[in-house]
Amino acid sequence: MFSVGLLYSVRDFLKLNSVSGMMPETFESYFKSFKYSTADKILTVSFKCGWAKVNQQGIIELTERGQVISTLEYETALLIQLEDLILNFNPTWASLLLKGRAEAKNFLPPDALQCFKECGLFGELTDELIKFWDKLSLAYRNYSQIKMTEIGRTGEKLSFDHELSRTGKPPLWQAIESNLAGYDLLSIVDTTNSQKLKIEVKTTTSNIAYAKFHITKNEWNTALASINYVFHLWHIEKTPTLYTVSMNKINDHVPSDKGKGDWESVEIPFVSVI
Repeated sequence: MFSVGLLYSVRDFLKLNSVSGMMPETFESYFKSFKYSTADKILTVSFKCGWAKVNQQGIIELTERGQVISTLEYETALLIQLEDLILNFNPTWASLLLKGRAEAKNFLPPDALQCFKECGLFGELTDELIKFWDKLSLAYRNYSQIKMTEIGRTGEKLSFDHELSRTGKPPLWQAIESNLAGYDLLSIVDTTNSQKLKIEVKTTTSNIAYAKFHITKNEWNTALASINYVFHLWHIEKTPTLYTVSMNKINDHVPSDKGKGDWESVEIPFVSVI
């Protein structure tokens, strides 16, 4: 979806549609291809990015965002389109935006790199250009945080259901009540032992060979102070898979404070403990 030709075509489509509303099937019928792309791709991007929608009469109409894009010159419109495209399609390379301009330039795939160049994002630094890079990075960081929270909640729900099935009793979903407790769920050891079991849940959608999880010092201190504490590691790339990991397996990967240094969080590969 990241091609200059497609984005230019979408901008022209929005400009055309602002004065000649039509149905999606009409557009696809009359324009198998439009400008530099296909009608299907143009509609897909326009709808997913929220630049256009279909009203109750079945006619394509522009949203406020789409109307703005339709009135701008190509390069200015491209900046807005690029930002929206990244946030709505979440390409794998988007994390490069958090690493800086040089990293993005060196490692972006060719089509995306051309989009950035066409926008002038690799030109001489100006105050406006710096503001845009900061805006793009902040927008993706906020988006990433939202997605991470959603993935985390998915894992917690899977653990909740797992514990309900395993023990016959619903655990306390502590993470919803407070994220300062040092664990996510409060269950019991098993059906014959009603001692409390604290569970910290970590979830990934990444390839298991590269997946990592983070443990905070608060979580680890809570684990050390608890009689029964386990980690639920969920891999949900396809079919959800649960790895129940003891503290002993985690212990070798946890740092210690030295001198004036005070560790706050540690990153651990999934494959090192499962």
